[in-house]
Amino acid sequence: MSKKKKVNTKHLFHAVCHLNVIPVRSKPSDEDLMVSQMLFGETCIILEKKNKHWYKIQTSTCNIMGWVRSIQLMLMEENMYEKYVENSSTALEICHPIFNDDISKSIVIGSSLPQYDGISCLMPDNKYVYNGQAASSLGLEQFSELIVKIARRYLYSPELQGGRTPFGIDPGALIQNIFKFFNVSLPRFPHEQYLLGEIIDFVEMSCEGDLAFCMDEMGQIHHVGIIIGEKKVMHVHGCVRIDKLDHHGFFNVEMKKYTHKLRIIKRVI
Repeated sequence: MSKKKKVNTKHLFHAVCHLNVIPVRSKPSDEDLMVSQMLFGETCIILEKKNKHWYKIQTSTCNIMGWVRSIQLMLMEENMYEKYVENSSTALEICHPIFNDDISKSIVIGSSLPQYDGISCLMPDNKYVYNGQAASSLGLEQFSELIVKIARRYLYSPELQGGRTPFGIDPGALIQNIFKFFNVSLPRFPHEQYLLGEIIDFVEMSCEGDLAFCMDEMGQIHHVGIIIGEKKVMHVHGCVRIDKLDHHGFFNVEMKKYTHKLRIIKRVI
């Protein structure tokens, strides 16, 4: 899938995800690969329509291009779209209800709360009350204090290629979601995230929040984990788990072997 392509938003349709989570697919078919997901409150630009049932979109959060079923998006005006992109808080609860009158939806951690005022957020159809924890102003000064606490909220989430929720997530999304709470926008995939930050020469010099990148047999970056303590890394392998880290790679104690070969450690904050 193409991504990170600059798009002129004028004269295009805009939309917001009004369900808890929806798939973004490589082609306009339910049988095709899920390349990513949109969470509640996240916005996108509609680039193309097909068969009245599918929209080709570019997501605002990940800059991913893909196909979404039109019935799973809510259209919105451009001025509202711009306000959503500029002013949204992020849900901190693993799963928590959001409601309006008799409508209740369970949204997951990382969901966006557009125009959130501490009590409710604004969607195109109405206001929704959210009384759970939300991150509206986490700054980088809180990074070292909160990074591990937030990362651990995803612990034991099952692995799902293209997933972005605690009910299914992939390595790149885990890292992207964690840093989103600190208003740090990272690319969607490990090989893109690898291009950012400062190189840390030795494992012993790494800090909590540094990223450990791994390579495949061809030497290509294909995996990433986040360092959460001395020689400990959290990553997605079967599920979100914590493994030992050394200069060789990620060591799985239960399997008694290295599962990923370390390529480099980088500090993006």
